[in-house]
Amino acid sequence: MKPIVDGIEQDYAGTLRVVRLDARNAENRELARQIGVQMTPTYVLFDAQANEVFRSSGSLSRTQFDELVTQFNK
Repeated sequence: MKPIVDGIEQDYAGTLRVVRLDARNAENRELARQIGVQMTPTYVLFDAQANEVFRSSGSLSRTQFDELVTQFNK
């Protein structure tokens, strides 16, 4: 998954912000709990007002991600 997320981060620089959260890290567990991360990977998309607009637990292909960005970037 890392290469896909790396590509997303690079290709969408300036359009969206990618935040990586290692939910296994003790320092991040509380934030992971607050946003409802129960398994990894979990992708959560927020709009500009910090409203959650999409969530997916499990793998997500680059094509699927691109389609989501197109859908929510209208």
